[in-house]
Amino acid sequence: MKGKPAHDSTYAVEGILLKMERLKQGKGQKEVCYGICVPSYLSKIEHAAVCPEREILAALFDRLGIAYEKDEAVLSDLEKLTEDYFYRMRYWLDTRSVYDRLKAHEKTLRYSRYAIEWLLIKGFENRQPDPLLRQMRPHMDGRQNAYYQILCSMQTEEADGQVRLCEEACAVLQDSYALGSLCEAYFNRGNYTAIHALEQRFVAIAVEEGNTAGLAKYFFLNGTAYACLHVEEMMMLYYERYIRLLQNTGWKDRNPYLYYNMGAALVSLKKYDEALVYLEKAGACEGLKTDILHKKAIAYLRMGKKEEGKQILEKLKKAVFDAEQSFMPENTRFLQFAYQELALEYAYEEDFKERPEYLSVLEKLTDEIRKTKHFGYLYFYKDLIVEAYKRQRKYKKALEFEQEVSRIAIKNIF
Repeated sequence: MKGKPAHDSTYAVEGILLKMERLKQGKGQKEVCYGICVPSYLSKIEHAAVCPEREILAALFDRLGIAYEKDEAVLSDLEKLTEDYFYRMRYWLDTRSVYDRLKAHEKTLRYSRYAIEWLLIKGFENRQPDPLLRQMRPHMDGRQNAYYQILCSMQTEEADGQVRLCEEACAVLQDSYALGSLCEAYFNRGNYTAIHALEQRFVAIAVEEGNTAGLAKYFFLNGTAYACLHVEEMMMLYYERYIRLLQNTGWKDRNPYLYYNMGAALVSLKKYDEALVYLEKAGACEGLKTDILHKKAIAYLRMGKKEEGKQILEKLKKAVFDAEQSFMPENTRFLQFAYQELALEYAYEEDFKERPEYLSVLEKLTDEIRKTKHFGYLYFYKDLIVEAYKRQRKYKKALEFEQEVSRIAIKNIF
């Protein structure tokens, strides 16, 4: 049986999907292709050695109980929806409504020439790449592969790996969406200087695209990088740009993290009254509930308002030790140690830094930060940790910790 040469990646993807569905159903090649084509031809289809006629593909899929859509009008409508999804994603618009419409046609999309597009969309919506995408990667075009790399970066815990994937995606896409993903990866690595250095490029591209939300995202990330270093003037500069840019848009109240970060940075700077104002503004966000309670407790205790601090501590305790109250499970272990640190600070008042049990909790807290948090958290506790070591005459450990923080700062910041 003759077939076209294998030059179209669409058929390659459909061949992979055909094979996987056949194996999933536990069927042999002869059983599936009987009366349609010879087994050797089916093998070539599955290995992308030929581009079969659409009627043959339809018959093979039908044998497996899968409807193969051939109506170009239907496929054209689905193509427009996939394009609309990626447009919305790039401009930080709502994607859910488009995703729901696409999901209603999942079987058609999954076994069609839009299989890669659909699996990418599904991955972005769920922030989890489908294992099938890895097998399809050799047949992706440059744009699809770049999106796949960004999607993989979301699941890569190792910060250097996130940066590498996003840098490669940026080289292809060269848009503000990819640059935003790269800035997030730099942030997770603690490489704040790299975020600052991208400003001219990011702003130029976002303005050219007319991407207001993308530009605001950069201002937010850059402001947050400065917040992690307690550089109040620069933090406020970029956060104010973010606020002004979005003040007349539907996104103006979309980011409670802005106010939380401002509050947390001001807590570090011991400007507790100002910090509490911003923490109150962030309080409407359920996902930040425990983090906000933590920073409020610090502010009240260190202002000398022990009664208010105690009340907040009780709420924090319930939130981080009650599984049903834990809004961010991955954050719970860190916050449990953070609560214990504050509870000891409350209990022992002036001499808490001299207590061995306090230092033990601090060391567990810093170990958890190294494992699960970015550099800003370590910097947040820097002075407290060094002072506690010195109070307990552990000068060598105090020096080692200061050197550790300095090394990271020099490497990734300056």
